[in-house]
Amino acid sequence: MNGRPVYVLLAALVAAAMLVSGMAAIAAPSGPTTLRLWIPGDAFSLDPALASDFPTAISAYITHMRLVRVDREGKLQPMGARSWTVTGGGLVYLFDLDPRAKFHDGRPVTAEDWKWTFDRLARPETRSGAAPAILGGVVGFDTVRRGETDSLSGVRVQSPTQLQIVLRPEGRGGFLNRISHYGAAVLNRAEVTAGGSTWFEKTSAGAGGFKLTRWERNSRFLYAAHKDFVYGSPQADVLDMAIVPSATTRLNLYDAGNLDVTDVPLPDYRRISADPKYQDQLKVFPRAQVLWLGLNPATYEPFKDARVRRAIAHAIDRDRIARTVFLGFYTPARHFAPPQVSGVDPNFKGIEYDPERAKRLLAESGWAGRLPPLEMPVNPATPDYQLAGEAIAAMLKETLGIDVRIQRQETVAWSTGLVRRTHPSMLAGWTAAYLDYGYYLDLLLDSRSGLNFTNYKNSEFDKLIDQANAARTDEDREAIYRRAEKMAIDDAHVVPIAFTRFALLVKPYVQGFEGAPLNLGITDFWKIGVRR
Repeated sequence: MNGRPVYVLLAALVAAAMLVSGMAAIAAPSGPTTLRLWIPGDAFSLDPALASDFPTAISAYITHMRLVRVDREGKLQPMGARSWTVTGGGLVYLFDLDPRAKFHDGRPVTAEDWKWTFDRLARPETRSGAAPAILGGVVGFDTVRRGETDSLSGVRVQSPTQLQIVLRPEGRGGFLNRISHYGAAVLNRAEVTAGGSTWFEKTSAGAGGFKLTRWERNSRFLYAAHKDFVYGSPQADVLDMAIVPSATTRLNLYDAGNLDVTDVPLPDYRRISADPKYQDQLKVFPRAQVLWLGLNPATYEPFKDARVRRAIAHAIDRDRIARTVFLGFYTPARHFAPPQVSGVDPNFKGIEYDPERAKRLLAESGWAGRLPPLEMPVNPATPDYQLAGEAIAAMLKETLGIDVRIQRQETVAWSTGLVRRTHPSMLAGWTAAYLDYGYYLDLLLDSRSGLNFTNYKNSEFDKLIDQANAARTDEDREAIYRRAEKMAIDDAHVVPIAFTRFALLVKPYVQGFEGAPLNLGITDFWKIGVRR
């Protein structure tokens, strides 16, 4: 990719209103080729270059096309490029573009479109937080980022159907994974330019499987199938994404026949898994997600002292949270990158639960007994964050005497706080868009990344990231990443809490559903159809 008693009544009223008045709106366009899914909140923006929140990212996957994509097993597959060759010691990529690819307005996608899109992504005025992680290794990126030129010298149009990208030696690592990121989606220049800064409110400007036809704020997204999609026409004619913040409300809508797929709220999992009614509908599979606590020294003075941050980490009993709060369905997280990421050390212990050590560290810092109240916004997407946040708050109060004030915010407010880095602490989740160490360390913890939500700054860590991405082999790269991860865990700006799993309900008439460890549990929306 929120403080309880005040918000419980509000959440209940909102849920009730949605069930009474929103159900008709959700069901209205349904038909034999309408697929009805959900999204946990409204989008911060629909510009893929600006996507830092979950709803924006999901919309980008639905409406846009990248050069390459990641399938349900985390493997790279062709998308806008039908093939590619790598030369120059892994520094020169030549992409053979698929001539079938067309924008939603029918115009063919050319190498010039990709060139313009990547130039735009890199430019400082676009304000893309993900750009350094996606394109930072491309020759000329730093020059564009500084505003000295507006064109990436390393991205070159060879012909209308051939695009060359040249990397710096220190930027070779994981490049194909990086450009599978939703931020690297090709855009229709004419539509973006004509639409201005809010172009996404008027058009998709995309080439993906579906075209956005309606965006009802805080209610729904409606998409129509893109018949000229590079993989062929999607299986569903209409994709109806209901904006439903409450997981319980989503389950009620599913039971009432108004959603075709939904997630299972953790408190309901045991009941649903034991109910014969759901036997053929419940899908459980691994998720490449870490739930983590972020500590931001820029907005909470005590966190400038590493001993305070480490005291927090030592005071949290992850095993008890996994066992009691998450009912054993999730597992305790010692490292930051999930176990599905290649190269992760499964034996790494991190900062272990040690309340006496936590008290000593806090005493040594001089903050014992005088810590100001700590605000802890929690991700509003599911109840998981609220439940874990309450457990963590109780542990910190008991061990360190910290008054933690949990805040459950609207999705847009939550996302805005992330982007502006104003949350003093936060309980968040990070689900992989591609299975690579860099998706976690480069994007979230490199001080040069626009998605460094906790303001983590460690020049030695940044040097390790550079060394990892300059490595000539995957084995060397992963070994350096393990060192960087251990350094970040010891610095304790991020405290991993749990690794999660998906539990989804899928109606029997839904065809083509393939559970994936990425994103919403779905990677290829165009493959899913409805045959009632």
